[in-house]
Amino acid sequence: MKLEKIREMRNRAPFRPFRLHLTNGEVLEVGHPERMAIPGDDDELFVVWSDTWNLLAAAQVARISVPKRNSKRH
Repeated sequence: MKLEKIREMRNRAPFRPFRLHLTNGEVLEVGHPERMAIPGDDDELFVVWSDTWNLLAAAQVARISVPKRNSKRH
């Protein structure tokens, strides 16, 4: 995955939570933009899950998905 696409998802306004689907099958929830850091222009990013910062290479991200919003019924 290109780091620019991941950065775009983190920075969009209004922010919508999204999921990073990794090449090893893991799925990481990014529920808030502050749970991810992308330092510099390297191909690495930090993501918080299980209350720990974890370093990932952008190449480990196979795809990104956005959960459907809950529809409100009147």
